[in-house]
Amino acid sequence: MSSLSSLHLGHGLSNTPIDTNLLRRDYFRTIPFKFTTTLPKNSVSSNSNLLISNCSLTSIAPLEAILFDIDGTLCDSDPLHFIAFRKMLQEVGFNGGSPITEDFFIKIISGKHNDEIARILFPDWNLERSSQFMVDKEAEFRRLASEQMEPVKGIYKLRKWIEDRGLKRAAVTNAPRSNAELLISSLGLSDFFEVIVTSFECERAKPFPDPYLKGLKAIKASHKHTLVFEDSVSGIKAGVAAGMSVVGISLRNPKDLLMKAGAKFLINNFEDQKLWRALEDLDREKAGTQV
Repeated sequence: MSSLSSLHLGHGLSNTPIDTNLLRRDYFRTIPFKFTTTLPKNSVSSNSNLLISNCSLTSIAPLEAILFDIDGTLCDSDPLHFIAFRKMLQEVGFNGGSPITEDFFIKIISGKHNDEIARILFPDWNLERSSQFMVDKEAEFRRLASEQMEPVKGIYKLRKWIEDRGLKRAAVTNAPRSNAELLISSLGLSDFFEVIVTSFECERAKPFPDPYLKGLKAIKASHKHTLVFEDSVSGIKAGVAAGMSVVGISLRNPKDLLMKAGAKFLINNFEDQKLWRALEDLDREKAGTQV
């Protein structure tokens, strides 16, 4: 996907330094408007041999189903969510009208359910006002996504691998259904997923296991033989809490936090050699079991 700085902003956004007296200063730092993928100093070791040796999925053989998150997993959508929040928070005078930073977005917003985000951002607003803000924000996101969304590398290769083996599959997301359906349709995956589960249809959102448990029930799959792909801390925790093995997608979120959340291992995208070696091992395990 194009770097965030190359996207069409067009909303009069500025790089004005944030007045840290207006909100919790721990969440802000004055940085240029740029979405970075630089890894934190305490991130997972880059030693490829060590990483590959710890990337086994044979414990879930025979593989029966795969569940996917959507935002940040199927498509690199966080930069567009950031732009939408940045624009709309300025319009309502959040933090004195100073634009939020990437650091704030990652720590406070990314991966969370809209109800939780609204409570954090607008503790003094009534429910009707904060809910309408989130509805308007999602509409702005969909406008951006309809013009600029791209798939995560390797997703179509993985799709073919899954279809060739007749595996069950579902999309499980904290996003509203309108967002989920738009993204899946724009990626050409509408006929791939058997079901879409959103947390808005569950009693509790991720990081609780409810959305993933509902997904498993919908496709009639066993948690012991199902694999999850997730990019956020809350999503990984939800998959693990539902009793499944989770592979983390490290597009945006700090690798050390994803591993601490319970990911079995991390991949950069669906072309990552670590993933394909693990899938090849699963095929061999299945063949051995059948013999």
